[in-house]
Amino acid sequence: MITNGELNAGDKLPNERELAETAGISRTSVREALRELELRGLISRKPGRGTIVEAQTRPELHAGMLGSMESSQRMLREVMDLRAVIEPPMAERAALRGRATELGALLHPLELAEAELRRDEPSMQLLVRLDVEFHAGVARLTQNPMLVRLLDVANEWMAPSRETAHQTMTRIEKSVAAHRRIYEAIRGHQADDAREAMSGHIHEVAMAIGIDAWDPDSLSRKHNKP
Repeated sequence: MITNGELNAGDKLPNERELAETAGISRTSVREALRELELRGLISRKPGRGTIVEAQTRPELHAGMLGSMESSQRMLREVMDLRAVIEPPMAERAALRGRATELGALLHPLELAEAELRRDEPSMQLLVRLDVEFHAGVARLTQNPMLVRLLDVANEWMAPSRETAHQTMTRIEKSVAAHRRIYEAIRGHQADDAREAMSGHIHEVAMAIGIDAWDPDSLSRKHNKP
């Protein structure tokens, strides 16, 4: 509605119940979407006035980054390389900037995943969703909405690698264990440890999906095909 011009700067959004009914989704999903829009600077919550659309003075926060890239640029190798560049510094910043009151939002998906793994038949679909939520939580602790958006885009590109057909319980167990190490480092404000734990985790994921090293020659061959 904002993108299409149905809602302009200064307009008030419908309440959560109306949005949920219109979109056919739960109010919880509506709250998560509103929180994301607020992080991007598209809306603000004003006591007594409700949720207001903000002037789009920083379009780079919500620009269609996916639409500006060719499909060849979204290969898993490039995406994993992107994650290796951005996520360890994010974890480092989360350890330095994360507030104690915000740590619960990071711990929640981790504890749910640990509990799910203890079940006789864990839900792979739930575990994958919790994996995404944990990484998003680390990004939010950086207090930088642009980093949050950047990770959102990387997650969209990573979607094929997270399909349940490509998952194994061993990979999930290793990821959850890595998340625990990352969380403990962030909770202890150990920036170097958080960065190292995230770096090791991304490398482990890359190995699990068959990306063992960056091969510039293979990329050159791919892009220079006749």
